[in-house]
Amino acid sequence: MTGQRRHSPMAWLSAILLAALVASLAAATALAQKESLQADTSDRVIAIESDFTGARIVVFGAVENSRQPAADSGYYDIIMVIRGPAETIVTRQKERFAGIWVNGRSEAFANVPSFYAVLSTRPLEEIADEAILRREGIEFLPKPQTADEPPRPDAFEQALIEIRQQQQLYVEDAFAVSFLGKSLFRGTLTLPAHVRVGHYTAEIYLLHRGKLLSQHRTFLYIHKAGIERELTALASEQPWVYGLLSVLVAVGCGLLGWTLFSRS
Repeated sequence: MTGQRRHSPMAWLSAILLAALVASLAAATALAQKESLQADTSDRVIAIESDFTGARIVVFGAVENSRQPAADSGYYDIIMVIRGPAETIVTRQKERFAGIWVNGRSEAFANVPSFYAVLSTRPLEEIADEAILRREGIEFLPKPQTADEPPRPDAFEQALIEIRQQQQLYVEDAFAVSFLGKSLFRGTLTLPAHVRVGHYTAEIYLLHRGKLLSQHRTFLYIHKAGIERELTALASEQPWVYGLLSVLVAVGCGLLGWTLFSRS
């Protein structure tokens, strides 16, 4: 007859402590896994041809290690900032002189994005403080500001902002981004037909209760194709040839019109 092996109280206590330690380490590891973003665009390259009327871009992605319970819980906020190639813009003030409107004072703004769009899950002022947004560059101001409370845009800056809005080159859509699940999200943007060619960047920010958790950057390239590309290359590489051809085409059209009308 074999007797059963008996465990001492110390052995049971050691086993319980070991199990508790393993559980604590697992919980700590789960908490240490921070959220991160992965994102991309539906089209990384867009070709502009003679019949180009604009393009619809979808920016999509996922939150890794998401703690969001449901898509509509509002646990996370997403902000997308799409910037076009930088350029120098001059705004001029119209003044009346001798009954005629002429150009008056002017101001130049350097390194202004040729296109700027901000898409988000809700209005920016509801997502984070203005100082946090400014620190991350989530604002459209012709003059870069570093102060926590910068001065309001002057007349020239405000005119530039209004012109960009009218041209659909400055877009702010507070509800263009939505979650499709606990981690999947999507934002939609429409580029106008007169958008500038070049390299574009899309910055995606993940926030929770006004705190930035993660960000991701992806790229987009817009270029001219077909006859548009050939004409642009000719104008930039051989401007004298392009100018001569333009004159010849204009003269030819004029002679053709004169011939047709003279016969009638």
